[in-house]
This record gives sequence, C-alpha cells and structure tokens, in this order.
Amino acid sequence: MRNRLRGMLGLDAIVPVVLIVAAALMTLDPTIFGVAVSERHIVLGFFGFLGVDALVERTGRLSRIERRLDALAGKASGQPAANELLRPRSSFERMDVLARQARRSVLIIGVNLEGALQCVSALADLAAAGGTVRLVAMDPDGSALAPSAAMSGIDPPLRRQKIIQNLELLRAELGTRLDAKARDRVSLMVTDLVFPAGVVGLDEHTRNGSLIIQHYLTGTASEHAPLMWLHAERDEPWSGRYLAQCEACAGRAREWVGAGV
Repeated sequence: MRNRLRGMLGLDAIVPVVLIVAAALMTLDPTIFGVAVSERHIVLGFFGFLGVDALVERTGRLSRIERRLDALAGKASGQPAANELLRPRSSFERMDVLARQARRSVLIIGVNLEGALQCVSALADLAAAGGTVRLVAMDPDGSALAPSAAMSGIDPPLRRQKIIQNLELLRAELGTRLDAKARDRVSLMVTDLVFPAGVVGLDEHTRNGSLIIQHYLTGTASEHAPLMWLHAERDEPWSGRYLAQCEACAGRAREWVGAGV
C-alpha cells in the first residue's frame, strides 16, 4: 500500500494530472491577473508541460534501471547465499516429471535406486523412443555396503534387502514394458563403492544437459539433505567434474544379474 501511494505521489504521476487539470481550465478562457491568455500561449505552455512530463518520466525510468543494476551488481560481486545454491528436495519436481525432461539419456546413481522406481514409466518411454537409460545402485554383495549403512544409521541386512528388492522391481518393470531392442538401451548396474552423492543426470553429455546432485550426509535423512542443480552451459567447471565423478562410478559398475551371482 505504501509503495502504491508513493508511486501515485511521484513526479511522473503528478505531471500528467497537472496537464489534464490545466487543459480543463484553459477551456474556460481564463485570465491571469486580469490578462487574457491567448491560444498561442496555451499551445506553448502545453508543449512545455509535455517536455517536462517526458523528462520526468525518462529520468524516473533511468533511476529505476540504475537501482536495479546496482542491486544485480551487488549480488554478482558478493558471495551468494547458501539458499541460492542448495535447495531442499521439496523444491524439485517429482522424479517422473524430471525424467520426462530428458530427450536423449537419463543417468541415475543412488544407493538403492528408489528414485528410479518413482519414474520407471518415464524411463521406459525414453528407452522405447530411442534414448538411453543408465541405472547404478550400490552392490548389495559388495564390501562398501556395511560402511555405507553405518554412515546412514541403517542395519546392513535391511539395506541389502532394499537394494535387491528395488533392482528386481526395476528389471521386471522395464522388462515388461520394453521389447528386446529397447531393453538393450537400458543398463541396470551395481558397483562396489560408497557413493558420496546420489545423482540424476538429464541428457548429461549434451550442451543442454544437467545434473541434480544430492550429497549423502552422515546421520541425515535423504529428504533433509541439500541438493543442487548443475547445468552444463553455465556451471562449469563443476558440472564437468561431477559428470566425471558419475562416469567413474558407472565405469566400475557391472550388470545386475541377481543376488550372490
């Protein structure tokens, strides 16, 4: 309300009002101190008012632009706030919506690939359309399982069971939805590594690609862990470094063929 009143009382709002009032008064053939005002004086006066109005409007606009540029310059030169870089999971779209943004490829790296189950339909559609899907979980039979479970405060057998369950569900769902040719474009893998972060890559090797990174924090539930969205075009060198981390995880992975195999 204050901003609205301030805008109504500004010079760029008052001058047009003065012009309108003056125009109405001039229609009454006024006299000033007994002297009649000629049409020539009226026309010149209005031209003067229009010039003042244009000058006030331009000056006000330039002033507003200058203030905004100063604010942007202050943000650019200063350190960004953590909230501008790190976001909660609730600020992102659902996994199925995110996965459908991909046109060529999706890469999901996670301890038990719970996120992949949430978007299995989108992943199947992408593979059926000619795209590639890579899914990498922690090896349920690997040596990294126990320290990873300890970091998360989860019983290792429970984590192992959850990983196996999700891998089998993914294999069954994708196998049912896809023909043999499309299934060849899907890689369901496991790797014996303690993941530093979970990753969702969308068209990750293209110029318009992006990576959604969620670091795994000790004693912190996944829904409370911070996420950041890195875009290939604007977030180098970090986007490239995290992509290299993803490829290092995927490069050491093996195809999932079943527990204990």
